[in-house]
This record gives sequence, C-alpha cells and structure tokens, in this order.
Amino acid sequence: MNFRDVPNLLKFEEHARANSTCTITMDAYRRVRDIIALAPRPAHIVDFNNQVPLEDLKASCAAIEKATRILWACATATDHVLPPLWNYLPDYDSSLEYFTSLNDLELMAVTKEHRIDWNQQGRVVT
Repeated sequence: MNFRDVPNLLKFEEHARANSTCTITMDAYRRVRDIIALAPRPAHIVDFNNQVPLEDLKASCAAIEKATRILWACATATDHVLPPLWNYLPDYDSSLEYFTSLNDLELMAVTKEHRIDWNQQGRVVT
C-alpha cells in the first residue's frame, strides 16, 4: 500500500512534503510509511467475481487504523486539530502513547467532534 491509496494518507503525505523540517511530522511520516509499506493495497471496489482475500482486507484495514492513530498524534502535537483536543499542545511521545492506547470506540469518541486540518498554520518542531 502507499499514501495515494487512501485519501487521508495522501493529504498527510502532501503536508509532510511541505513541512520536511518538522521533526515530529517527519517521524510520523516515516512511521506511517513503514506501516503501510507492508500492507496490501486496499480494495476500492469490491468485485464479487474476483474477491479480495479476506486476509488482505484485514491487513490493509489494520495498517490504515495504525496509521490513523499516528496521524492524530502528529496533528495534536503540531496544532493541526480543530477544535483542539486540549487547551495545551501535548508533546509528541505522550500524544503517540495516548492515541495508540485507545481502543477503537474510545478513538472514535475522542475524534468525533474534531478534525485534522493540515492546511492550517501549526507549529513546526525542528
């Protein structure tokens, strides 16, 4: 799988390319790249005559889910979440720990009222 296979990952890749001096963004980029590189391309259209193997679907979904948690950690630590999750900017390591420790329903609840906006002016950590 690559960044262009998933719209949210593509937006992040574009953000990372434009912010290559930000150490947090570049760390998140490398982590996401390493995760998705091992996953099969997600199926965009399910063709019932040529079904995608279930294991491939599971692997690509798991990779996207792990990558999404890293995106949220990066976005919160660099001030790209609207409205902000907290009234302070967490450090990246704490943010990674927080998002990776949430179960799926907790992640959905935390992010329900917020969105990542890579276009807004965030902080750059060099």
